[in-house]
Formats: sequence, C-alpha cells, structure tokens
Amino acid sequence: MVGAVDLLYRALYRGVLARMPERAAIAMGQWGLRHVPLDRLTLFRNEDPRLAITLGGVKLPNPLILSSMYYDTAILRRAMGLGWGAVTAKSITPGPRPGHPEPNLVRIETAEGPGLVNCNGFKNPGLEAYRVALAGLPHRVPLIVAAAGESAEDYVRVVEGLQEFGDLVEINISSPNTKLVYGWSTRPHELKDVFRAVRGATRKPVIVKISPDFRETNEEITIPAALDAGITIVNYGNTRRVEEPRLSQRSGGLSGPALFATTLENVRRVRERFGDRLELIATGGIDSPEKAREALAAGATACGIFTGFITRGPLLPRRILDGLQAAEK
Repeated sequence: MVGAVDLLYRALYRGVLARMPERAAIAMGQWGLRHVPLDRLTLFRNEDPRLAITLGGVKLPNPLILSSMYYDTAILRRAMGLGWGAVTAKSITPGPRPGHPEPNLVRIETAEGPGLVNCNGFKNPGLEAYRVALAGLPHRVPLIVAAAGESAEDYVRVVEGLQEFGDLVEINISSPNTKLVYGWSTRPHELKDVFRAVRGATRKPVIVKISPDFRETNEEITIPAALDAGITIVNYGNTRRVEEPRLSQRSGGLSGPALFATTLENVRRVRERFGDRLELIATGGIDSPEKAREALAAGATACGIFTGFITRGPLLPRRILDGLQAAEK
C-alpha cells in the first residue's frame, strides 16, 4: 500500500504539479495540506518506539524533522500527523514582514535531481500575531519555533515571546534570501553576544541554524561561540546562495539533492572535530532512506527535510523510517 501511494504521488508531481506555474502549484499544494486529512491515516506514520531519539533532552518519536518553511498553523497541525519526529515553524521576526515580491520561488533541475530556489524574504505575520496563532496549536509531536532578527535584542524578543509555544527554539542566522540574517555569517564575531543573550533568555533547548556557504567561519568561529554560550545543537545547514534571474531578487537559496554531498561532508567533519559536544541536525538534500542512513551514520543526530517533502510527497517520512528499520535487521 505504501509503495502504491508513493508511486501515485510521484506521477501526480511529475505529471501535474511540476508542469504548473510555481505560484499555482504552491497554492494547490498548500490547499491540500490544509484541507485533506491525510494526518488521520496511519499509513503515513511508522510509530515504532525504537525509532525515538532525544534532541536537547526532548524526546522525538523519530529522527526526521520537517524543516522551517510553513508558519500557517493549519498546515503545521496536519504535518504533525504525517510521520515527522518534529516540525519546525517558519522563522518569525519581531514585526510583520511582507516578504519579497513574486516570483519568489522557482523549480530547478540539477544533475542530482529536482530542487527549489527561493527568495521568500521571511514573509511572516510578526511576533504578536503569531503568538495568538500558536496558542491553539496542539503538539502531536514536538514543535520547534524559530526566530530571525537584525540584532541580539530582536532574537531575544522573539525567543522570549515564542518559547512557551515550542518544545525547542531555533535561531536562524543563515538564510541567504535576505540580508536580514545572512549578514551574520559575514560578521561572525558579533554572534557570541547573540548566542549568550538567547541562551540567557530561555530554558528551552536552542538550535543554531548555520549556512553551508561559510564552512571555515562556521567551524572556526560560529560553532565554538555557540558552545561557549551553552548552545549545543547545530542545524547544518540552510539553503545555498545561488544567482537565479527568474526570481524577483535575482538570487536566492537553493535546496534539494544538489546539497546532499556537502551536507554529508559537513556532518562528518564537524562530528570528528567537536565529538559528542554537539548534537547535529543534517539538513540539505535528504530525500531517500539511503541518504538519511548515510547522514545518521556520518554522525547526525537527526535529519532536516523540506524539498523532498515537496518532490517525493507526504509518504517520504514513512518510507525513510521503514528503510531505517530494514537496515537495522
């Protein structure tokens, strides 16, 4: 049954969604996530307790995390029943942001497979409105709330405002589709103050989301600064900045399988260098059971996934978890 439904989605994606204009495909996909009750079907979940892990002391039913892209709580509610170990809400800023004008997402074909490039620009309703929205969201699995900002004060304000609604907190210092946070990696020595301020603002486990574009900076400055501040979870990484003339900003963040080789190298290298001092979320290009196994074997604690959820469909978590189980037998 799982295989048949998986093949059906792949045919739908290749035959319909991938042929539609991006804007129409996004609207259709999000409508389906909001209104089709797939989360009620056990088909989409593997609930074997042996798959459970802990991240920052928080128990996750499995090591798969839906990466940050949605702030719509109707979508987050459905996603929590689709087999993920945790779900990450989209990064929120102190005030509302309209985001970048369309087109702000395009498909791209790479040698490794289909990907996406986005310049969303942190479109979000702002802290106060989002607090109201999150208040009614039940946690079928842990929720990771995420913050973005231009100063330590911005991050602290958002973290303090969202922490009661999340099981973990992620601070985004790496999204390449806006100068809002991408600039932090160009001035990494300032991050120590951000990390200390955020760590002092919450008792919840804190995750730092770093960019694959700044390998040396990450490992020589950013990660040591996080550890010194008492932050021990790193999400490596985010999308990779690329030029893309079809986008309104003429550049954006590439996601998808083209990132996987770099993700795997980064995980291996960081695990070897920092050992058990860190918990690592491997994010970038994971869209199959085999890639998830490789990332976990290389030293990842968990795997972050988004583009594969779009291109491979809502059965991807179940397929990966079944594959992880089979590999253990």
